[in-house]
Amino acid sequence: MNRLKKSHRQKSLFWRPIAPNPQWQKENPTAHGSTETESFGYNGGNAEVKTSSAMMTGIHALVNERQNQWLREYEVDIKSRFDDIEPVLKDILAQQSQPSFVSWANQQLFAKLGVSLTEQDWQSGVQLQSQKGFQFLYGKTLFAQFMRMSEDFFVNDPLLGQRKHEAERIFKEAGFHAVGIAPCADGRLAHILSYVLRLPYALARRKAHAGVMFDVSESVRNWVFIEHTRFREGEPNLADEPTRYLKIAVYHFSKADPTHQGCAAHGSDDHKAAQAALQKLKDFKQAIENRFGCGSTVQTLLLGLNTDDDSMKVHIPNASGEVCLDRYVETEQLYQITASLSDTEAKQTLENAILACNQALGSTAPQPELVKLLSWLIGNNFSQIAYVNQYENGCYSDIGHAERFIGIGNGFEEVQLRNLSYYSFLDTVEEGVNDVDVGIKIFKGLNVKKGLPIPIIIRCDYDGRVPGSKDRAEAKALRIEKALHNRYQELSAPGLLQTLPTLRDFTSCKPAEKLPGLADLSAKQRTA
Repeated sequence: MNRLKKSHRQKSLFWRPIAPNPQWQKENPTAHGSTETESFGYNGGNAEVKTSSAMMTGIHALVNERQNQWLREYEVDIKSRFDDIEPVLKDILAQQSQPSFVSWANQQLFAKLGVSLTEQDWQSGVQLQSQKGFQFLYGKTLFAQFMRMSEDFFVNDPLLGQRKHEAERIFKEAGFHAVGIAPCADGRLAHILSYVLRLPYALARRKAHAGVMFDVSESVRNWVFIEHTRFREGEPNLADEPTRYLKIAVYHFSKADPTHQGCAAHGSDDHKAAQAALQKLKDFKQAIENRFGCGSTVQTLLLGLNTDDDSMKVHIPNASGEVCLDRYVETEQLYQITASLSDTEAKQTLENAILACNQALGSTAPQPELVKLLSWLIGNNFSQIAYVNQYENGCYSDIGHAERFIGIGNGFEEVQLRNLSYYSFLDTVEEGVNDVDVGIKIFKGLNVKKGLPIPIIIRCDYDGRVPGSKDRAEAKALRIEKALHNRYQELSAPGLLQTLPTLRDFTSCKPAEKLPGLADLSAKQRTA
């Protein structure tokens, strides 16, 4: 099988054809979406703006083409493992007359998908009514692929996400000792670290929530833990060093279809999504200052991701670190303006654009260290813009939802690909019910409509250094699994809800650990 083939899921019910918008073709756009170039304050506003086709054949000085190549190979390989499950299983199940079917089926499955199931799984699937048996085996195979992906991710580090020292150095030079990022749970943002921002996954704590509505109290507790570790252990740096915690929130929007492909949690209202994310950042900062004093202030940063092409709106803080919705630069426009410049010229142009953004709106300039950090992050995003230009013709064909499974709980560091998983951080189903409901609604369109089950992977991390931590995590994972089947009985009863509870020791680079779940207990009862 050619692993470099272009692989996409069938278009979901959320997809609709998009008519070209003449506004997208405006020339000489500024960082504020205006056509007036004077506000940039650099190069006289005479930088040539290249067309998308020209950019796709050119080489931008800040683009890492070699990195793009192996990131593409990884994406296509992993997604094809999940996308091939349905046709391969249907082909195998259509040949149940084969002698020693279970043994033959497992050989075929391994040869085509690289995973195998237990004899009990095959027997249970065959014993069930045809469609329900397929749904059971589909879930088992998808979960096997996830476990395979998890092992490869943590053992082999294919995205080099464990190599964080250089990125840590850059953030510390900018005055930040730790980074937390809160994207929307939408699967189109799952690649925000490794692809969009080109950051090692081990650098930042990622917790996703529908609509970026993260739990402020939980975020404060994490901040306290980080600061305590600095004080007691000097990690990641000493407590008396003048560095801060950086909290990033990432909302999303679609320029191609803003009224349908924006954030579902906010009714595809881009302003509402951005405002909600900004308010959460303000609440987080205020909570820390109220509880621990103004000397404990944190820096916040707001990013908006265009899920059509992975370009961003970077909202520029002022001198006091305050963020404003109207103050931003757009990376896609900066990419075009710097396309013909040298490395040094491009970097300087980005810094000038950041300063000009605030100046144009009568605001103070960000701190110099933050200007350099933002310029670096924007430059990183240029590689992703080039990635989408080269491999997706400038715009994803699956601009809507096309996730392969739902992930709930905590962790899921191994999920670093766009539209691979709808992921939501939660401690209990009751607390995260809104996020889970959104995911279920999405997958009713993606899977149930086609007769496929909704696969949900539950992850509960534990601290291997703490006695009893693993046992508590296991009990929690099984409790969440039971709550899911109770809440969505109309899906569970006909086999349209398949779940896999997993654990992982977050203190090491070990892969996920599979737990026997409700499906395994039912299978044992059927084959007993």
